[in-house]
Amino acid sequence: MFLFSAWKLKLTPLALVLSLTVSGVSILLCPIAINQSKAAETTPKLPGVKLSASKRFALVVGIDDYPQNPLILPVSDAKLVKRELESVGFEVTLVINPTIGALTEARDAFVRKIDRSGDQVTALFFFAGHGVQFDGHNYLIPAKFKLLSAPNKAAYIDQTMDAQLGILNYLSESKASQIIFVLDACRTNPFNPGHRGSGEPAGLAKMDVNSGGPDTFILFAASPGEVASDGNSGASNSPFSEAFAKAISQPGSSLPTVYEQVNEQVKKTTDGRQRPYQEGVLFNFKFREPLADPVVATRQARLLETGFERHQYDIVDDGYKLLRQTLAKKSINDIKKAAEGGDAEAQYLFGIAYNAGEGVAADPERTAYWLRRAATRGFSRAQFAYGQRLYWGWGKTKPDKKEGFEWWLVAAENGNASAMLEIGETYLYGREGVPGQDLAQAEKYFNQALSFGALEAETFLGRLYTEKAKKAQKAGDTKTFAQDSEKTLAYFQKAAQKGSSDAMYLLAHLYRYGDNNVKVDLPKAIELYKKSIFAGNSDAAVELAQLYADESTTGLGKPQPEEAAKYFRNAMSLGSKTAGVELADLIRTGKVKITPKTSKEAIQLYEQAVVNGSLRAAAHLSDLYLKGELAAKDLKKSEQYALKALELEKTTKVDSEDAWPIYVQIAYTNLLNLYKVEKLQPAKPQLVKAIEDRVGLLPLNDKMKLLTRFTVPITCGTIKFPFNVYVWDWKLDEPPTTAQFNWVEKARECEVPKDVVVSFQKLYKIARENHVSFRELSIYALTNANRKK
Repeated sequence: MFLFSAWKLKLTPLALVLSLTVSGVSILLCPIAINQSKAAETTPKLPGVKLSASKRFALVVGIDDYPQNPLILPVSDAKLVKRELESVGFEVTLVINPTIGALTEARDAFVRKIDRSGDQVTALFFFAGHGVQFDGHNYLIPAKFKLLSAPNKAAYIDQTMDAQLGILNYLSESKASQIIFVLDACRTNPFNPGHRGSGEPAGLAKMDVNSGGPDTFILFAASPGEVASDGNSGASNSPFSEAFAKAISQPGSSLPTVYEQVNEQVKKTTDGRQRPYQEGVLFNFKFREPLADPVVATRQARLLETGFERHQYDIVDDGYKLLRQTLAKKSINDIKKAAEGGDAEAQYLFGIAYNAGEGVAADPERTAYWLRRAATRGFSRAQFAYGQRLYWGWGKTKPDKKEGFEWWLVAAENGNASAMLEIGETYLYGREGVPGQDLAQAEKYFNQALSFGALEAETFLGRLYTEKAKKAQKAGDTKTFAQDSEKTLAYFQKAAQKGSSDAMYLLAHLYRYGDNNVKVDLPKAIELYKKSIFAGNSDAAVELAQLYADESTTGLGKPQPEEAAKYFRNAMSLGSKTAGVELADLIRTGKVKITPKTSKEAIQLYEQAVVNGSLRAAAHLSDLYLKGELAAKDLKKSEQYALKALELEKTTKVDSEDAWPIYVQIAYTNLLNLYKVEKLQPAKPQLVKAIEDRVGLLPLNDKMKLLTRFTVPITCGTIKFPFNVYVWDWKLDEPPTTAQFNWVEKARECEVPKDVVVSFQKLYKIARENHVSFRELSIYALTNANRKK
């Protein structure tokens, strides 16, 4: 079975609202001076700023002209932010000390500018000045505004600007594709607290995102309803504006990175009194691109130097190896100290340590905490790992496909080739997160990963052209089919030459079964399997072991069970989850000489597999205790393991090897044998009726009258394989072949000819309508068909 992870890429417009509050003193966001035209001076762009096709517009507003409660910092904050925005490619309109009329005009002019510029506009709004919450709304206070002796809602509506209704909603309804909304307000109410509505909170209220507009990310300087600091006496800028301006000017300043840096700096500046708060989803945007080589750009020594990803990175295995390598030189306390000090790589490793229980107690929540911290600091492996945790739902985590996929996008932007490959594969197979299969997008991301030197990129391109060849074959386009098949072979060969174990494995399949461009060559297949095994591919070891054990015409003619056992053990050492059960089966069937030692080994392998959740192993243990194979006959143990198999059926993934329907059918059959033939008293009598429906009431002492095997063709990629399907009689609505064919498609990603599927369905319908045996009717019909052929 080919096992490849799938990731999705979907570029969605998203608005980021960074809302900062300043407490202590009656100061709202940083003050910005009013000036409705673009600033005259031009700020030179920083090195590393690479402008995309999207346009970048910003409206920056700062107000300090409040007659009864003036502010000091907003104008300097606005100028600072304007300067840094221009350095990263924004066209900035600076507005200083506007009245409510001037602020309204500036807003309208800004929206018109966005709408005239067409698609792909990133719009940023920044406000510094007084802001208050009243009746659940946040109001931005214009210049010259006089304090109300008794504030009321009507006065706020007429004389101030509602941040939600008057600014954010206007931007959301414009043609902007992305919105970044920044409020640096101090969130203390400049009016006498006694004049606030009863129970009115001191801070700003949460803001809503227009569900029909761009996605929105909101960041407050402090949690909703809480107060933030205005900064120390003599400071040039507010804590937030200073942190924000610094963060957006850094290389690789993606939104997660900006948020993390602002968050850390504000907490440090305020001695932890101010805790920024975020809402929404981090979207795909960089203020400034990373420098060409992130390793060269490093200004100080890091705990680790990992650089770009060169191959498809396995978070659990490779992350653990990296942790072990580090622990050979440093203690877990060293890593912890570096992580707490802000080192992103150390934070990543500390998360891996919690995931593996290495040096600390295993803790999924701490794993997530440290991976996220490393991710928001821009470490691509952590971004990739955190995305995987969210997308696939590690442990007991409920999957969050959308946020997980967003993190993959961020990781890909930061040069993580693994994320590029996963995104491409999501498009390749049209998996959740993209509208559907898109081979052009898949090829784009695979080539992007190839440009980064990703080892497996050409392997994925080979799989892409396998998919293209399959489509051409279905359409009857022989010319395109031949061309795409040639490209498939060429990409696999290139990747194998570079050391890709997956490419070697896939090439071995081609040589084992033959293809449009490859003749069957078992010695060549064995050679490639061995090379793939040497490169660490456990699936190749399992396949080679199965080849040595194969008694059919697709095997070596004469099975070599000792070689098979050798490679199953090899696969186990490489981490295969199925090889142990395969080896136990090999021993149990007598293909490997049965001795007390091998019998004990097989039982232990089965038992360990059951502990790890293997339905197949539970069914086979039930079988051997029922028949007295490898161990003394034990009816209670047989029942125990059969019931365990039924229990595991509920949690077994539909695309896993254990989901092969025959395994659970063995358990059902054994239970009926135990109750009807062996006369064992059922531990769960309520299940007997369901068991009878699944197995039927035919004689149980003749195995051949229960199960009949047929060989049908299936297509995996462009390769045709023989496949064994089993037929028996039961009382369920669908024939037993349906579940087997579904498993072939989900677990093996192969196709069963439609006429084969329909033929069995028709035979089952006829058998039920005429009260005859489906199994016997299938034998009769297919035997006659073969005679005619």
